Amino acid sequence: MKKFKINDLEVDYDVIHRNIKYPRLEVKTGYLYLILPKGYHNPQELLKKHENWIYKKVSLIKNSQKEALNRSLDLERTDEEFKRIISLYIDRISQELDVTVNQIRFRRMKSRWGSCSCQGNINFNLYLKYLPIQLIEYIVVHELAHLMEMRHNKKFWNIISNRFNDYKKKENELLIYWLLVKDLVGI
Repeated sequence: MKKFKINDLEVDYDVIHRNIKYPRLEVKTGYLYLILPKGYHNPQELLKKHENWIYKKVSLIKNSQKEALNRSLDLERTDEEFKRIISLYIDRISQELDVTVNQIRFRRMKSRWGSCSCQGNINFNLYLKYLPIQLIEYIVVHELAHLMEMRHNKKFWNIISNRFNDYKKKENELLIYWLLVKDLVGI
């Protein structure tokens, strides 16, 4: 583990060399990974080049960790209740958006709340059951919106903002709750 200082922020990071063509940066729960091509010998240059991006990402996570102290998870909701809630939202929102869902699956995921395939299959993270109901609804809308637009582009966010004009706040809340769930289940 190495340290990189940006203004008032000290960032822990690791360098990982892989058989790739271009370097990339990944921030996971406040920790920075430099994924570098084999033979890449100047990580300090990469850190300096992207220090504003690194600062924003790591600061967001650190602030979210502080905010997580003011939130709590719903530990009472059962898997059956959760699946029933998802089903009700799917029925209602798919009609409103005029989209068709092929299959719904539930599984434990390590890095996302849900996913949607172009075949209309939607996966929901079982850890969603711990979240407030309005965030569960937001995730359902988010995944169903992908049946209209697969990418996170302007068209997609317009679909989302028609229902949630505070979607950026919801996205921040999801990060805060992700940190809580991560601590609860040890992922």
